[in-house]
Amino acid sequence: IQAMKVRVVSVVAMLALALCLALAAQKRTGAPMVQIAGQKVDIQPPVVPKLLQRCENWAVAADLEALLAAQQVPLPQRYWVVKGDMGEVCRDNPIDFVKLRKMVEGEYVLESGAKVRLALLATEGAPTVPDAVIAELKREHPAILFWKNRAYLLLGVTYDEYVYPNGQRMFEIREMRLRDPYLSAAAQPVTFVKGRDDAAEIGGIVQVKVEKIEAMPWQR
Repeated sequence: IQAMKVRVVSVVAMLALALCLALAAQKRTGAPMVQIAGQKVDIQPPVVPKLLQRCENWAVAADLEALLAAQQVPLPQRYWVVKGDMGEVCRDNPIDFVKLRKMVEGEYVLESGAKVRLALLATEGAPTVPDAVIAELKREHPAILFWKNRAYLLLGVTYDEYVYPNGQRMFEIREMRLRDPYLSAAAQPVTFVKGRDDAAEIGGIVQVKVEKIEAMPWQR
């Protein structure tokens, strides 16, 4: 009888332990434990170029100039227009990410003699995983947002952060603050607000990764 009691107690203890483990697993996979709402990041790029021609290819080029200047790569908008369109022409065609990638990516020798390698990071449509966008803004690196077939410089966001019990984090952008290159640098930012504006009208977002190419000892 005593042995039976011991076995019953052991079974009850094992069931209780299994129940605790199941509840803990459910807690880990349940709703976010912490929501940090209304976080903001805003930057002021070192260069805010004036649009030289009121055309969309020049607007993209001006945004590229600002984006790269923030990473110490001085390549002006005129350079990008001439490279992309074989001359100082005016075009308002919708964005072609394949063409833009071919235009931007590659190795460059700057006037200072420094060598860099540029890689285009492009996501078509609205950013569904905004972690990289927020991280680059925190490093004071802007991005280019294509919205309603226009190119805007992305300079700030308001976002909510969700921290799960296992440490995983998720971000949700509530507002994006944009500079319209057609307006003066002193103009108020254009805003895209989730719930007010249509995410389906976002054509994509572009960032450029800059890698410095170090000279080999025999090249110095």
